[in-house]
Amino acid sequence: MDNIKILFRLYGQYAKMDLLWLLRDTRYFLLQLVSDAVTGICTVTGVFLLSVSFGNFSGMSREEVLFMMGYSVFLDGIYTVFFIGNNTSMVSRIIGRGQLDHIMIQPVPLWTQLLAQGFSPFSGSPLLILGTGISWYGAVKAGVAISPGWVFLFLFYGACSCLIMLSFLYLLSCTAFYSPAAAEEIAGTVRDLFSSLKTYPLGNMNGTVRGIFLTVIPIGLASWLPSLILLRTGERGGIYIPAAAAVLFTITLLFFKKGLNHYVLHGSPRYTGFGHR
Repeated sequence: MDNIKILFRLYGQYAKMDLLWLLRDTRYFLLQLVSDAVTGICTVTGVFLLSVSFGNFSGMSREEVLFMMGYSVFLDGIYTVFFIGNNTSMVSRIIGRGQLDHIMIQPVPLWTQLLAQGFSPFSGSPLLILGTGISWYGAVKAGVAISPGWVFLFLFYGACSCLIMLSFLYLLSCTAFYSPAAAEEIAGTVRDLFSSLKTYPLGNMNGTVRGIFLTVIPIGLASWLPSLILLRTGERGGIYIPAAAAVLFTITLLFFKKGLNHYVLHGSPRYTGFGHR
């Protein structure tokens, strides 16, 4: 319970710093707002234009693709609000460069710091708001009956999708414990992988490839499958998403603990000949 209190206290401090950083001048605030909106729209425009041009794109109607694009931006919004700092987006970098030491010497549990460091509720909120708006509009156009239960499922699957993406990112980042120089940028590569591919529908894709994207490389669980379940009554796979999130999180936790034990014993040997960085 004390650690939870510490976490929320840290959230408050990071929120205050984020607001001060964003409002340091009005011009910068407006530039940040506009650039985030443009980035979010550009992220999904390509796939949506394909759906408009070809119709029933990859087994989804134009309205369903629009909802999927909104869900994808909503997921990016969750990420930018809670996890945009080095603690997550580049966790392999802080492991590979030995900067994990800076966190481990603090009188606060490691997990608390990793959860709190990327909290940016003000500068990260434009994508979250944009994704919510596009999702709502897409759901209405697709004829979805929006109810409190449906909204709960939308938020629940959003949390599961984010957990899947984060777990996969952390899982591959564990390689930085053992090969710091070669793997220090792998988190950014994984993040780009999801950013570039999660907006593509998988309906008409080869069954084997689709299976890979739903298991080994869980990109399809980040946006495509949750969108189908939320859009179509009776669509199978609803329990698979939270189950996959739980299993992947458990595997990641085991590998991270194992890598952390290795780090405690050996540290990061990358800069041994150059002194501490």
